[in-house]
Amino acid sequence: MSSSSVVKILETAQIKPISARESSLPVTFFDTFWFKLPPVERLFFYNLNNLTHAYFSSDLLSKLKQSLSLTLNHFLPLAGNLRWTSNAPKPFISYTPNDENSLTVAESDADFHRLTDNGVYEAIELHPPADIIG
Repeated sequence: MSSSSVVKILETAQIKPISARESSLPVTFFDTFWFKLPPVERLFFYNLNNLTHAYFSSDLLSKLKQSLSLTLNHFLPLAGNLRWTSNAPKPFISYTPNDENSLTVAESDADFHRLTDNGVYEAIELHPPADIIG
């Protein structure tokens, strides 16, 4: 990302599974290898040159949020939290109806094709420092 590129945060939303019930899932021995790593963060790129901001915000974004909420119903551990209470012998994944995932929608004037190809680029191109976020 060149120094003139700016990332503009359009919206930050909290997404909950629709009509999910409280549940828990024990972790396995193989899950413990992942405890040392930071949480996974996914970035999805969409090239929306021919859409208006109003159409994207009112139609596409609302459908994307609803789709994510419906999908989380089938994958509750992804919406839950890793917990280890004092009375539990080992950690477990717990989901409560109050748990939610963050969704951040942003736009950038960076080179879309460069960031979405298989090339190598600096991590700062995907996560610019706060001082260059517009």
